[in-house]
Amino acid sequence: MTSQTVRLPVQNSLLYIKDSRTNDWPYIDGIQGVWTTLHCVAVSCLPDCDGETTLTVGTMDEVSQSEAPRFECRLKTPSRRVVVDTVADEKVIEMPVLHTDRRIRIWTDGHLGTEFVIVGLE
Repeated sequence: MTSQTVRLPVQNSLLYIKDSRTNDWPYIDGIQGVWTTLHCVAVSCLPDCDGETTLTVGTMDEVSQSEAPRFECRLKTPSRRVVVDTVADEKVIEMPVLHTDRRIRIWTDGHLGTEFVIVGLE
């Protein structure tokens, strides 16, 4: 798997990292910045009116950062495809994965309106 990076304005300042076939959306309370279910992780990011968010997705070897991740969990991926979608259901990145259960780590700058989101898949 080769890491992918995109810069984009994100409507509603929310990205979904999920199994490609899930409808299992987390409840968004607007407080924490990261919300999760077994099949989906939602991450807040920079509002589109404030500019573009840089999104990078790749293996842990490719994207791991020196500081501790903002969030870490297991993500069920029965389709063996991880996608990053927007609230408008626009597919931003799609990657095949080998297993149906992935460890995922997410790095941001720590703010709800983060300018970057880095997703490491293991």
